[in-house]
Amino acid sequence: MVMRIISVIVFLLTLISAYGGRVNPEYLSIPAVLCLALPYFAIATVLLILFWIISHKMIFTILGILTIVACSGPISLAIPFGSSKKPQPGQQTFKIISWNVLHTDDLGQPDYQGNRAVEFMINSGADVICLAELNNFSPQELKKASPALIDSLIRVYPYRAGNTSTDIKIMSKYPVSREGHSYIADTGHHRFDFFKVNFPGAKVLNIGMVHLYSYDLTEEERQIIKEMKSVNGAKSSVKELKGSIRSKLRNAFRQRAQNAELLREAIDEIRPGAPLIVCGDFNDVPASWAYNLIKGEDMRDAYVETNLGFTWTYNKHLFLFHIDQMLYRGNIEALSLKVGKINTSDHYPLIGEFAFTNNKITNQ
Repeated sequence: MVMRIISVIVFLLTLISAYGGRVNPEYLSIPAVLCLALPYFAIATVLLILFWIISHKMIFTILGILTIVACSGPISLAIPFGSSKKPQPGQQTFKIISWNVLHTDDLGQPDYQGNRAVEFMINSGADVICLAELNNFSPQELKKASPALIDSLIRVYPYRAGNTSTDIKIMSKYPVSREGHSYIADTGHHRFDFFKVNFPGAKVLNIGMVHLYSYDLTEEERQIIKEMKSVNGAKSSVKELKGSIRSKLRNAFRQRAQNAELLREAIDEIRPGAPLIVCGDFNDVPASWAYNLIKGEDMRDAYVETNLGFTWTYNKHLFLFHIDQMLYRGNIEALSLKVGKINTSDHYPLIGEFAFTNNKITNQ
């Protein structure tokens, strides 16, 4: 009986989390919160299906299978079944990194004598690196980086762009400029900025670098989830969720919905056939409201197309969520998208490889 009750609850939560991204958080935020945990609910559902198969209970086995089938669309975004590709002969390829670099602080090795983030970027082999939470390229921002290391970074990436008063920046081996729409919130936070990179062969790549509204949780509030390891801890956490945390989550989902609307308008201003990558810290997961709005009917998800299984890009406080995304459209094709496991920041970098799919000059 206990397992039946648990199964019904998990199946229902899986359904709600799968389609929570279809509910506008302006009106209801609980489905958006549950959407964050879709991969975990889906995995729990599969485990329960296996339990009921072993127990020879067909009704709950069928209910579990129907739940997975009904949620297959959203689940395929959170737990994809894609695979990496190789470029076709003659295709021009490029590598791009998207990373919330946390002002190059080193959370993983705070005593490291140097700057692992800068070292990673220099040795990455990327053609373009898009950065959030980086104000500038000064020694004060590139903490513990020696002058020689900073000089190396500048030599590898001689072209850099970004609003000097905000924290979205781009570095490139090829000429780059700010183009198109940019949105800076009233708080001064930069939510997205658009750039153009001029590759050899007269290829032009449009890039939208994103840093959508965060959850604004304090360190104390982020620690609450760690206390949910016992009944008493869970009760305490639920009380907190009913207070300030719930209010902050509701506000965050609503703010991101507004950010996403403006970003989608900016995307629509770019010619559909022009190569475009929209990447960065979405602060939300695949199948969420903000993700669905930005992706629309025309954008493709590089991770979904080239990977097998669930991942996470945020790595602190046990909030293991896939909240950094790389979407694209136009005359390019995703070959692979890897999550770099360097733990200097609270976000892992996304490392994408793409190919231009035609030889025509693209100038928009």
